[in-house]
Amino acid sequence: MKENLGNPRRGMAAARMAGAVLAAWLGTGVLASSAGDLRVTGRAGEIRCEAPGSLTVTGGSAGAVQRWVVRAEGAVTVAAGLEPFVHRVREGISVELPAGSGPTLTWLPQGLLFRWTTGADPGSPADVFATTTPPAYPLGPGDKIQITVYNEQDMNQTVVVDPSGAITLPVLDKVEVQGLSVNQLQTRLEGLLGQFVKAPQVNLQLIEYGSRYVNVLGEVGNPGRVPLKGALKVLDAVSQAGGYTSKSGDVEISRRDSTGKLHTRVFPREELLGASSEKGNIYVLDQDVINVQAIKSVYVSGEVKNPGSFPYNRDITLLRAITLAGGFTQWAKKDRVDVLRETPDSAPRVLQVDVSEIEKGRLEDLPLLPNDHVVVKERKFF
Repeated sequence: MKENLGNPRRGMAAARMAGAVLAAWLGTGVLASSAGDLRVTGRAGEIRCEAPGSLTVTGGSAGAVQRWVVRAEGAVTVAAGLEPFVHRVREGISVELPAGSGPTLTWLPQGLLFRWTTGADPGSPADVFATTTPPAYPLGPGDKIQITVYNEQDMNQTVVVDPSGAITLPVLDKVEVQGLSVNQLQTRLEGLLGQFVKAPQVNLQLIEYGSRYVNVLGEVGNPGRVPLKGALKVLDAVSQAGGYTSKSGDVEISRRDSTGKLHTRVFPREELLGASSEKGNIYVLDQDVINVQAIKSVYVSGEVKNPGSFPYNRDITLLRAITLAGGFTQWAKKDRVDVLRETPDSAPRVLQVDVSEIEKGRLEDLPLLPNDHVVVKERKFF
């Protein structure tokens, strides 16, 4: 499938297709065809907007919500169950998705495809990834605890919960602890030791959960199981798995809710390591799967001075990618640069862009997506 982004003076058709390309992530786009109604179908996580007629899309981010307005000719039909995400507006419909769920917009031959990671809205009480406070688990076999009794050094020791769910202490012998929280065990020990020590003050420190762990996979030094040593955050778990490699990119976390349903969310690398690291550096939970993805790239080939692959970030555009590749050679055909883009439902898509119009400010720069391949062709002189 080919689309052309050329000189706007070539006509309305070219301008409309230019908009379609620019809306690949955010912006304004038009998909032109014959007149017809807009039909909206799908489910949570995937919405399709199909129409044989012209579709115009504008989009932008507003806080925690990613919003697109789809304008269409004719009537609008919205399938039941999409009310939380699709709203009727005067121009057509508004599609509003949680910004933290990784929403994407893909242009199809006869419409649009919106996709995002399902789950509760980020920050809501039901959000399974809203673990901004340390989790607390009931004690069980294999858990290691440091016990300190104020002014009673003979009673201070590190104990491990045995397979029967008990610990052994001087004076007290066996104490059943399985299923208790650390605070509950502290209260129980102070009560039991009160038989031998006046007003005992007990301090407990959980050193390690023996039977609780997370799996850290992907681009880390030592992928595998990481035991929960107290309360761990994402970067703590990555560090204990050997740290990032030179190819590390975003971090994907998979976690099950109380019903067993699996949820997945991607935390951008810059969000974890940047000034706002606390936003994404959440506490990990037992059985989490942390997948450190390989860094995403864009590729530039053809008539540029330094062709190759370059790390992807959310701000990279076509013109910036060409600049990273050293700029055009003197033989470059600027008015017809191809961007090869992967699509989930069809063969690679070819976007044809007139970069000379971008340089002159007559056409908006094209935001690139991960794995885009920019091909700069050679001018023909005959």
